[in-house]
Amino acid sequence: QAEGNLPPQPRGLGRRPMAEESAEPAEAAPEPAQGEPLPSEEATKEEDKEEEDSGLPEVDFDALRRELAEEKEPPPPASRPEFCLFADSASMQGRRPKQEDRHVKIPDLTKAAKALKMPIDHLPQPCAFFSVYDGHQGHQCSEFVAKGFHVKLLKRLSADTDSAKWTEERICSTLKEICEELDSEFLQKFRTSPDGTTLVVALVVGTKLYTAWVGDSRLVLCQRSQMQQLLSVAATKDHRPGLEAEAKRVKDAGGIVLDFGMGVYRVAHDGYKEKMREIRRQQALGMGFAGKEPVALAVSRAIGDRDFKAVTGKALLIAQPDVKCVQLDRTHMSMALMCDGISDVMRDEEICAELEMRRPGPPDPVKRCRIACGALVQEAYKRGSEDNLTVIFVRFQWEGGYKEAPLPSSHPFAKAMAEAASKGKTAAAASKKRRQEAAASVKRQKVDAYERAIAQQNREEEARLKVEANGAPDTKVKESKEEPKDSEEKKEEDDDDGMTFL
Repeated sequence: QAEGNLPPQPRGLGRRPMAEESAEPAEAAPEPAQGEPLPSEEATKEEDKEEEDSGLPEVDFDALRRELAEEKEPPPPASRPEFCLFADSASMQGRRPKQEDRHVKIPDLTKAAKALKMPIDHLPQPCAFFSVYDGHQGHQCSEFVAKGFHVKLLKRLSADTDSAKWTEERICSTLKEICEELDSEFLQKFRTSPDGTTLVVALVVGTKLYTAWVGDSRLVLCQRSQMQQLLSVAATKDHRPGLEAEAKRVKDAGGIVLDFGMGVYRVAHDGYKEKMREIRRQQALGMGFAGKEPVALAVSRAIGDRDFKAVTGKALLIAQPDVKCVQLDRTHMSMALMCDGISDVMRDEEICAELEMRRPGPPDPVKRCRIACGALVQEAYKRGSEDNLTVIFVRFQWEGGYKEAPLPSSHPFAKAMAEAASKGKTAAAASKKRRQEAAASVKRQKVDAYERAIAQQNREEEARLKVEANGAPDTKVKESKEEPKDSEEKKEEDDDDGMTFL
């Protein structure tokens, strides 16, 4: 009968799901022929089971249970880094009309590299990157280098995942290549820009600190000695025209080194003095000057500075950096990267003392680094710095705590101690010599007294023998006996006067 002729059924009962309703009716099972036995219930169940399992993969549950029951060895724990670091920075425009400094700080370079899809997990940990770029005659060069240096570095570090190949020499050569590559790219891209920049870069890989610098930007390491004295260790050496090697290279390239007095030297092209004299003469006559004023730079190496590079004729400046590797240990407390606006008015010892000074503040180490940086910038400004001011302060926190560093012989405190020790040795030797001379004098006096006493006895014996031989009366003998007694007492008094008792 049709479905419409069926009697109504209660809702939810006796009605098949939609899938079953739309499905085609299954084929009827073939009836057994006459004379064949009907299949038993067990055979039917086995056939149904084979049909159900035909599309599933076979699983060895016993082997799976044994595998899960076996105790797996836990993976070896990841080696913890020997130290962690905290960093912050401060920057001030100062008395300059524009802020031309740029700086980059990446305390966790591994995390940043993973975010940029250039992993460096194969390198020793921790990894960090810090840099200061001190621009001059504009900010384009410093900004260009600040945006590209760490990106180029990560591309090279992530290209080769074999950690054994990243030796100290290879990392140093990589930093050199990046500096020279950035210089050539900037000169090609900005053909009318005269500005340039110096730089100092710090790359921390495990317990090794790689430093590359061009120009007069500086990196200083801070330690504490056995006598609780702060020690400053300069990891860089400024590229200034006052150095003999740098001045010779500039002169060989066709430039001149000007001495402005007070230890101030500048690099300029030949004819600088004549052009400046002509400019002053025209200004004094009220004529003005329409040409370009010549420039004299305070550094002998820099990135950029088109007018001083080989592209304009004479390579007075070069972009080749100096690279240095320092093995960090528990004696290193912190390090600071700064521009010359700070190092020109403060010595390295004063910089370390200002950064390590105890100040009230929050316990957060990063915030304390920020406070120290701000205090250093303010101090440099108070001392009359005429340049932009930028500093990055990095503090190392070692697992076993800090360790005191030996006091170098060049330290003023060590010199004072050595001088005092030498004076003490000299005084002790002089005192010993005086005691020996006094003892020898006393001994000599005793010997002289003994010899005089023996001589007196011999004289008395000779006198007695003469008296006995001549047969003198007893009175004369008594007088002769009394006279030697008086003379002996007189000689003893003379001996006492000549004795020196200590």
